[in-house]
Amino acid sequence: MNNLRIALLAEQQVQLLVSKELDTALQQTQITCYARQEDFERTVKLHNYDLLIVQEALVNRNFYIQLAPYLDLIRIPLLILADHDDSPKPFRNAAFRTLVKDEANNCLQKLPELVLQITDEQLAISGQSRILFVEDEEIDIMFIKRKFIKLNPRYECDIVSSIAALKEQVRLQKYDLVVSDFNLPDGNAFDSIAIANEINIPIVIVTAQGSEKTAVELMKFGAADYLIKDKNMGEHMLILPSIVKSVLNLKKLETYNHGLLDMLQLKNQDLERFAQIIAHDLRSPFASCLTLIDLLQLQGADLAPDIQETMAMLTRVSNNITNTIEGIYQYTVLDSGADAFVRVDMKHAAEEALQNLELKVKECGAIVHIGPMPQVHASYVQMVQLFQNLLGNGIKYRGDKTPELSLYSFEQDQEQVFAIKDNGIGIAPADHKKIFEIFGRLHDNKSGYEGVGMGLTIVKRIIERHNGRIWLESDLGKGTTFFFALPSV
Repeated sequence: MNNLRIALLAEQQVQLLVSKELDTALQQTQITCYARQEDFERTVKLHNYDLLIVQEALVNRNFYIQLAPYLDLIRIPLLILADHDDSPKPFRNAAFRTLVKDEANNCLQKLPELVLQITDEQLAISGQSRILFVEDEEIDIMFIKRKFIKLNPRYECDIVSSIAALKEQVRLQKYDLVVSDFNLPDGNAFDSIAIANEINIPIVIVTAQGSEKTAVELMKFGAADYLIKDKNMGEHMLILPSIVKSVLNLKKLETYNHGLLDMLQLKNQDLERFAQIIAHDLRSPFASCLTLIDLLQLQGADLAPDIQETMAMLTRVSNNITNTIEGIYQYTVLDSGADAFVRVDMKHAAEEALQNLELKVKECGAIVHIGPMPQVHASYVQMVQLFQNLLGNGIKYRGDKTPELSLYSFEQDQEQVFAIKDNGIGIAPADHKKIFEIFGRLHDNKSGYEGVGMGLTIVKRIIERHNGRIWLESDLGKGTTFFFALPSV
């Protein structure tokens, strides 16, 4: 096979020996050599190699763990130059081979034959990619045939000479890539791009019109890449294989990523259903337990004080577990996407949150001032929940004072920043991160502050879902101001 691009990670002496064997036996082989694992890892995913050759002594197991998924996806074979025949297999891969070294390095004489075998097998596994060229000039068609099709048998290629023929050919045959000239008898590259985009085929434009402005316009319109023609010698066709492989690999990665997103969505749906079932199944027995305790308390006025205290403790524990279940459920279903993002009047959302806390406000005589606030693009339900949790915190952790809370907003660096300030007990700077962790409580129930440590975790999750950020300014005994920023509308 000609025009192979190989990445070699090996000691300098081994690099020289491998390069010599492959250059002698294979035509136009491009070998890029690396001496350090870090350099190899950093660049191998940026270039489109046909084969990776790695000296076993220069890599650790973590190298294989990180590289294996990428190689499986992109279908790049890996050849290990091993020191011993009993070297452990780093991972299972159909494209993985081992060549055991000997003291005289005679084994390297087998290298060209093994490289050809590996690449041929990989081609059989992955199949030939189909490329459709759109070109009407005879000299350029000759360059395509001599300098691309002949040198790259891994691709199955067809050539058409007009926009009309392109439209008909992609209707009759499935292609992985279109490579189109800029000027054609019945149209231009923008027509080719429109046809390719309509059926979701990546397209590369090859043209003699080499202005940067044209390239930018083509890429904006949907071209995957752009190549300048060499009208005299057709040398651009020697560059094209690298571009073709890059575009095809990118398409595979996009497909893979879409598959991961679909899988993630299904997993989230399963998790939400699981949370609903667990929440329902766990709520019911604790609700029954609370009901029975209430009945015993009503009928057991004459019970001994220690038994009454035990029943009161059971009530508190059951309530705490019920609240924990509810908190976990709310946290789990935040990303379900059930609530659409709309323009939300944040002052209205804050006022509704305050209304939901009316009993607690009246109980402690809290004074709450809500200043002017803008609209943002968000989930209204989650904005109410956000304000309710933060206001509730300010009321709960008031200490011996009458709680005073103020809500205000300001714009900064294309963000809307919202602030909830209270005059409560404050939070030590060392605990500013801990309070956002799940179950990250600073006070237990014995201190008089009930809760399960989910409120601020849910707040942080809501902010993250809205591509925002949250932070606070506070110290013990000096009150707390929570800030959160959301993108401006």
